[in-house]
Amino acid sequence: MLFRYFRSDDVFVRALRAAVASHRPAALHALLASHGDRAFAKALSDLSGRVIADALSMLPASNRAGVLNRLSLAARNRLRENEGSHARDSLYARSAASGSPLFLLW
Repeated sequence: MLFRYFRSDDVFVRALRAAVASHRPAALHALLASHGDRAFAKALSDLSGRVIADALSMLPASNRAGVLNRLSLAARNRLRENEGSHARDSLYARSAASGSPLFLLW
């Protein structure tokens, strides 16, 4: 392709994925602060349940709740499926306590 351009949404999603992959909570918080709950949730909605869970786990509880409320139904279902696939793992089950972002969905 001779000319390629990136929509700002594409750049935002790439930055979000990079922050999750490199486990950088400060970068995630900065992205959330600069784009808001709605755009952040929209960007997360296209990702896997595992990536959504990772991203939410790195946010403060107050921000986590705002993003969770704006996630699409399909994204919430992927998040629940992700929790179900890891529920057998006792380490994960202990981390899914009342402070977990996944707990807020139930």
